[in-house]
Amino acid sequence: MYVCRPMTTLIDMTYYCSECVVNWWPYQARDGCCPSCGGGTSRRQEPASEDVDLLFARARAEAERRERYDAFEAYYAEREQRAA
Repeated sequence: MYVCRPMTTLIDMTYYCSECVVNWWPYQARDGCCPSCGGGTSRRQEPASEDVDLLFARARAEAERRERYDAFEAYYAEREQRAA
């Protein structure tokens, strides 16, 4: 039976997007994707970006806007299909 050794050091799990040049810590990227551009992220041992709170709020608002727009388009596309 394999038993994991207890961790003796805290590992900072940060998420850095080289495309946006932003370290998204303390916010975790969904599926390893940058919240802003959707590109891949990697773990880095460096401090968080200074404006990460503002950038994350902006990225979440943009993602929500896109989701609502897509739902709106899907609703009217289905409505037009039924009317035809």
